[in-house]
Amino acid sequence: MKAFLYTFYLKTKLDIKSADILITNYLVPLLFFGVMGAVFTSIMPEYKSTLIASMIIFSVTMGALIGIPGSIMEYFQNDLRKSFKSAGIPLDVLAASSFISGFLNLSVVSSIIYVVSPIAFDAIIPENTGLFLVGFAAFLTATLLFGMLLGLYAKSTSQLTMFSQVAFLPSMMLSGIMFPVEMLPGPLQYVGHLFPATHGMKILSTGNLETGNLVILSAFIVVLAALIKLRINRLKKEDAR
Repeated sequence: MKAFLYTFYLKTKLDIKSADILITNYLVPLLFFGVMGAVFTSIMPEYKSTLIASMIIFSVTMGALIGIPGSIMEYFQNDLRKSFKSAGIPLDVLAASSFISGFLNLSVVSSIIYVVSPIAFDAIIPENTGLFLVGFAAFLTATLLFGMLLGLYAKSTSQLTMFSQVAFLPSMMLSGIMFPVEMLPGPLQYVGHLFPATHGMKILSTGNLETGNLVILSAFIVVLAALIKLRINRLKKEDAR
């Protein structure tokens, strides 16, 4: 427990000082929210009903798939990883603290969007707050684990950039945050189901219990967590040699 608290404190402190985290988790998402919120609600008044969901999906996806993976890859590289090991900090603790730090950061920016949207753009607040929070937590967890997985498996910065873009762009284009999913060709609609953003959008933008989407997000979480654990175990074996 002591190792976890120290690692969480250290990770949070480093994230606060990180320009990349500041840009990808706060600056760009909030700038996008301000610009696109004004544009979309002025040309499509009906967009007010899904503005909060759309902007939260964008912010979380960008932070988790563009910002978090770089931080994970940096901390789990050979030299820094061995430094943590020599300090008595297990890799599992490092991964857990990274997840919690990312969860808190992205929850903060999402809360800002949730509070400011009705004031600035007359956006409609979701009727079922409980369902919204459950869907948000499931979506955020799945997307964060996805980003962590990218950071753990990427072998170079250029490879990580490619992985992140391949995950981020389809998440934005196929999830329904820019335009209704129904406008997409059938095959692309099916491809969209491979990304947490699509299921998160369906839950956050409706007032109904989307059990199927929650089940799919839960399956994402289980599979991604298992793959992350396998990767960490492999890194442990490499360090033990």
